[in-house]
Amino acid sequence: MFFAVAFAVPWLGWTLLDHAALSLWLFPLFVSLAGFAAAWAEGGRAGLAALCRRTLRLRGTLRWILAAALIPPTLGAGYLLIQGIPLNALRPAFDIGLATTLAAAIVTGPLAEEFGWRGYLQPALLQRLSPLATALLIAAAWSLWHVPLFGAAVFGSVESSLRYVGYLAVWSVFLVYLVERGGGSVWPAVALHWAANVHANVLGALFPSVDGSLLPGGSKGLGTYLIVTAAFVAVHWRFFAHRDAAMPVAAEAAAPGPTRQAER
Repeated sequence: MFFAVAFAVPWLGWTLLDHAALSLWLFPLFVSLAGFAAAWAEGGRAGLAALCRRTLRLRGTLRWILAAALIPPTLGAGYLLIQGIPLNALRPAFDIGLATTLAAAIVTGPLAEEFGWRGYLQPALLQRLSPLATALLIAAAWSLWHVPLFGAAVFGSVESSLRYVGYLAVWSVFLVYLVERGGGSVWPAVALHWAANVHANVLGALFPSVDGSLLPGGSKGLGTYLIVTAAFVAVHWRFFAHRDAAMPVAAEAAAPGPTRQAER
């Protein structure tokens, strides 16, 4: 059910309707709605309640939310420094336009999608796969989901398609780690997804003298991002390589609601 709802409605909408507002604000919501629908279909009211309890939890997640929000701009700033942008180019220049962009970006991707990708699908895959395999598989599905939205602009060649898959794989690797460390809470995923979508805008405001074509995002900076991500996986290899590393959260997601309540 998850894939049917998450893909069918947005794909039909993006293919049949040429409506910018619906494409941005409505159709992506069906990924999160698919997560809730699948939880209901598989576990009834108890399954839906369990998904909500796990994904909405805030206790003990603040440091993971903060880390998630800082990862994309930190990677982006590192890329700019590697490209030779001097630190004295740092001259913050924020305006109301940026504030509007940052606020809108919380909804259009993170809240609209993450209750599906990381709230429902990730723990379901972790029951069978290692965290690394789970992250890469979600990155592939996540990329495929964007095909009708971005079309030839991103998926016009094999090379550009693979670059986009690699870009989403970077975030998926960090997301599986942060969400599991946060006990299955979706808020670290929302924070990182948001930061990934806007980090080029933020860096542009922090370094206003830098040509916009040099700012990271998509394929720009991908080599740097992949190297850092590979190093992160190597440092946390025990977590990423073994299926049981994330089993507590995955098991909680799979267990029937009444059983979990009785155990508590």
